[in-house]
Amino acid sequence: MISGRDRAALAARLPPGWLALGSYGLELPDSISTSGYPDGFDPAVARNALEAAGAELEGLIQGWPGARLETKTWGRAVHFRGGAEAAFEDPATLGAVTTVAARHGLEVSLGRLVIEVRPAGADKGSALATLVQRLDPSAVTFAGDDLGDVPAWRQLRQLSSRLPTVAAAVASPELDPQAMADCDIILEGRRALPGFVAGLLEIAQG
Repeated sequence: MISGRDRAALAARLPPGWLALGSYGLELPDSISTSGYPDGFDPAVARNALEAAGAELEGLIQGWPGARLETKTWGRAVHFRGGAEAAFEDPATLGAVTTVAARHGLEVSLGRLVIEVRPAGADKGSALATLVQRLDPSAVTFAGDDLGDVPAWRQLRQLSSRLPTVAAAVASPELDPQAMADCDIILEGRRALPGFVAGLLEIAQG
């Protein structure tokens, strides 16, 4: 599981034994990294930057009624669902968050009615590449339903030149079809995902 959630949140949601990469790959399992982080990542520097940026974002959301700030282990997420949708659609909103992020050496990513600020250089594409490098699989598939999954779909496209890959998107009214351009298959809703995975397992075991 590669997720924007941190490892603690994933541990509470996943069955025992699952390999989980949290915070877009900034939190790595012991079997992948002895430090628990990608090479070159400085936790102290990132923590200070996020705390400073979070304080500024708290002030910004006062001007976006209905928006709320989520504090993650390695990120800050401004959510616009539930009354602040118009602010999310306003280009000035993204510009304001981007300015805060840049001031503290962080980067911004968009999701479905959410803008996230997090340390630069980590996304689901780089996390997937790390997994492939360490596990050396015979084939790879990745399924996602948000803009944060786009780097992983693009990574699969690059990997497809040397091993079988399947990039799957779970369709949503909030996900622009253009975001799924690198996918091989589009599933109509989350209920289709178990059947898709079962089909892959049947092929693998056949």
